[in-house]
Amino acid sequence: MPSRRNVIGIIVGVTGLLVVAGAGGMVWSRLGNAIEPLQRGLAPIPKEADGVTSLREQVIRLNAENVVLRTRLSEYLAIKGEGGIPPEQAVVVRARVIARTHRAGRRYCEVDAGAVDGVVKGMPVCSGWSLVGVVAGVQDGRCLVQEVTDSESRIPAAIVDDQQKLAEGVLVGSGRAGQVSLDFVEHREGLTISEGMRVVSAGADGRLPAGLVLGTITSAKLAPGADHWQISLTPLRDTGNVESLLLMRFSPPSH
Repeated sequence: MPSRRNVIGIIVGVTGLLVVAGAGGMVWSRLGNAIEPLQRGLAPIPKEADGVTSLREQVIRLNAENVVLRTRLSEYLAIKGEGGIPPEQAVVVRARVIARTHRAGRRYCEVDAGAVDGVVKGMPVCSGWSLVGVVAGVQDGRCLVQEVTDSESRIPAAIVDDQQKLAEGVLVGSGRAGQVSLDFVEHREGLTISEGMRVVSAGADGRLPAGLVLGTITSAKLAPGADHWQISLTPLRDTGNVESLLLMRFSPPSH
């Protein structure tokens, strides 16, 4: 028979275990209640994750757009002075090249700006401040550009140096990329024309402003007894390697 003292000890021990077990349950319950919000916060939530991904995509896209805009801004800043005409004198429409045709000496491109954008026939088309063509036909949302290298293109032009206009002629397209000639340049006493000289639009016929860059002279010859020079030049720019062009409407400077 167990003694009375042993029985009391067993009862006390069992009671203690029950108390400890109850307290432990309370502790674990409280810890669980405290940890549960943290677990919920760490657990992946599909909708919120999609939202974060979308925001990251938008940030990346905006950064990319900023890069493009900075590039275009540098282009606009770079063109000032290239032809000697300040940009504030021109209303500029930038249009994307959507088609090109180079068949049998005819060189045209089509851009996605038209009558609704204020484009009119005869408007100069530029890359930077270099003249690369003239608007030859207009529809509502697009227009056709005759390039300066087209075999039927004729542009009044002038040879210039850092000080003055040296001579005038007509820029004639060859129908081939990167090749044009300057015809009807009359020789006069003291006139010297050499490789590397610059050619710009003369503005003689009122269609185009003077000073748009056309190219640099690659060869200039005057045959003995001849009264006109034979001049070849290379355009500074062309439409073959650009994605967009500038269509310009010039306003006379205010006085």
